[in-house]
Amino acid sequence: MASQDILLESGTNEVEIAEIMLCSNNFGVNVAKIREFNPYKGIQISKLPGRPPSVAGVFMLRGRSIPLIELDVHLGITTPHTAQEQVIVVTEFNNMTTAFVADYINQIHRVSWTEFKPLNNFLAANSPFIVGSINLQGKEVLILDLEQIIGEIFPESIVNYNRHNFNKETIIPERGAAHLVFAEDSTLIRSQVSQILRQVGYSDIKVVENGMLAYEHILKCRQKAEEENRPITDFVSGILSDIEMPQMDGLTLCRKVKQDLNIKIPIVMFSSLINDQMAIKCQRMGADGYCNKPETEKLISLLDDLLVYKTKKVIN
Repeated sequence: MASQDILLESGTNEVEIAEIMLCSNNFGVNVAKIREFNPYKGIQISKLPGRPPSVAGVFMLRGRSIPLIELDVHLGITTPHTAQEQVIVVTEFNNMTTAFVADYINQIHRVSWTEFKPLNNFLAANSPFIVGSINLQGKEVLILDLEQIIGEIFPESIVNYNRHNFNKETIIPERGAAHLVFAEDSTLIRSQVSQILRQVGYSDIKVVENGMLAYEHILKCRQKAEEENRPITDFVSGILSDIEMPQMDGLTLCRKVKQDLNIKIPIVMFSSLINDQMAIKCQRMGADGYCNKPETEKLISLLDDLLVYKTKKVIN
């Protein structure tokens, strides 16, 4: 099954979730990140010296060497597997192909992002690999943050930023005048990317956990601008957004800001899901640019073009 075959229409705020069983636990994964499923039986795994504990090794799939993650080990699950013959879930995002072992794939559900419940602050602090939960046919399914998991094992999948390319001599002072809203549900990416942006001079960043919070902030900025008879760009001059997020995804956020509110500010999509089809969807929703994770240096150049040099339209 190819993930491209079931990509949803743009701006519907819906997502396909694969319900995965692992050691009696119900987990959910965005289908757009899944490339295929394969039987675990018969896979030849090569061990790697010095590998992290949760990396079983690598295996060959159609001529490619793919890391295999023991997800139960990384999540600290100690209960045994419930299926005699497990499956391998091959994922593709952040310009990486990886795989993990699951007991079986129970079902694929089409749901609205509004149905997702974020974790409370206590659980979020102690469960960094879970972005929230959703009730599916009476079962509480925990949504995995695969970017957080893979990012801990392979840090280069989160950012490819070389700080030596952005020293004090290359920092553009005008970056500090931009009022940027950054919507990202992954704790790790939210922290690292916002830190990098501030280091290079984008000091005014409103960081939020999902598209709904970003949209509510935009509404407040618009109201304040109207009350003070000022342009909205005095309060928010650009939006940087992930695509898949609970409550409201990035494409829906882009559509609502550009089309419903008719606010003409640059919007950049920063996602692990950018491919040819997703790029077309970004353009249809009015995005001014898009960039694939982990291309952080490319992202900075894109933001500069739109917010500092004010290039009218930049499509990656």
